[in-house]
Amino acid sequence: MSHTQTQDSALHCYAEFLMAIANGAKVEDFHIPATAGHYSDLNALLADILNGISDLKVTRKPILKSVNGFNVKAPETALPVDRTYYVARPDLPKKFIETKNCNEVTDKHYLRMGLVFLTANDAIAYANAMCGFDPGESQ
Repeated sequence: MSHTQTQDSALHCYAEFLMAIANGAKVEDFHIPATAGHYSDLNALLADILNGISDLKVTRKPILKSVNGFNVKAPETALPVDRTYYVARPDLPKKFIETKNCNEVTDKHYLRMGLVFLTANDAIAYANAMCGFDPGESQ
């Protein structure tokens, strides 16, 4: 594997992290391993990621939101284009719709309304909480 392919593969692993930071997410929204303590600041970590020399596994922390007294996963605020997502719809029998982000008016509307989730179960739980039902019953 060439250096460029290795670097592209490494960047792919960090795609969610890099996109979220670019869209205004906070570093605190992610699990960054304790071994990252040698980085003096976020810029040094980002530089190593972009240069393909970081081997840290960075994952997003689940962000919770209280809806009618139930703690459920918070909706997404940004999505990559072509990403499949689920819209919480308490008015429908299955409690969600599945669609793909085409970065069109409807996609932006759902994001602004706070109804976008990466899994059907998260959308269902949110829809149930919106109606005052225990979100755990759907999972």
